[in-house]
Amino acid sequence: MDTENLRSFLEVATHGSFTVAASRLNLAQSTVSARIRGLEEQLGRRLFVRDRDGVTLTPAGRQFLPHASSITRTWEQSRQDIAVPDGYETLLRLTAPAYLWDRITSPWVEWMRARRPNVALRLEGSFPDLAIDQLAEGLLDICILYLPRPHPGIVYETLAVDQVVLVQHAAQTKPWTENYILMDWGLEFRIEHDRAFAGMVKPAISAGLVFIGLQHVLSQHAAAYLPLSAVSTHIERGEMRRIDNAPVFQRPIYLAYPSNPVSSDVLDVALTGLRTLARDWAEGQGFSEGDRSLGMTGRM
Repeated sequence: MDTENLRSFLEVATHGSFTVAASRLNLAQSTVSARIRGLEEQLGRRLFVRDRDGVTLTPAGRQFLPHASSITRTWEQSRQDIAVPDGYETLLRLTAPAYLWDRITSPWVEWMRARRPNVALRLEGSFPDLAIDQLAEGLLDICILYLPRPHPGIVYETLAVDQVVLVQHAAQTKPWTENYILMDWGLEFRIEHDRAFAGMVKPAISAGLVFIGLQHVLSQHAAAYLPLSAVSTHIERGEMRRIDNAPVFQRPIYLAYPSNPVSSDVLDVALTGLRTLARDWAEGQGFSEGDRSLGMTGRM
């Protein structure tokens, strides 16, 4: 059975649309339709009912859904297991924001090489929602992210707290409010932001990813609330400046990992390293242990 057909089936079942499934898979809709037809021919059952309201699973499709998910997950896990480099016992996969490389990820690599030299490491970057899905499917071992999404079998803990500061491109001489991109750090931030800037006209541009906000500020000479860890180098270079007297927010950075890992010993060592490095980083920023558990709150 072709696992690509199974992927198409799962996407259509999840989104109730051949069009959306084709977009997510970067395929033509006709290709997705052909894959579903091929799968239905193999199984001898119709899997979907198509009508003007969308696409729904037939009883046979609902029965097949958990099997398709299990087969796909097992196949991907097998591919990952086979990908362990020669001379190493296992592979540990971590995804984290790129701007945390100097402060956490790179030191963590040294930590792991010193304590588990027989473990190969794979470092990835990913969208948070995709990373959580990959974590749940066994395609990742550890994820560092800002916005956790509850998922069975995944443990979340606060790893550190980052300062979120208002910055403006150094070449911008106009008030920061005239070219401002609103970063969406979740409901708590929006409430605190609206409270701090009551009456402010809603910006025309908003974003949910640090990378997008950072690049917009740099390329468009704009202003935004961004994590200090992401902008400190640009401030030191004189490319950005902090806005005086602007509220400083705190944003938790979360650590996510499976509740029942394949190799608990290796994961324990990896998590201990991340916690240790995050604690050192927090102390360097002047946070106490109590500060590290705070949510998104405003500070003057």
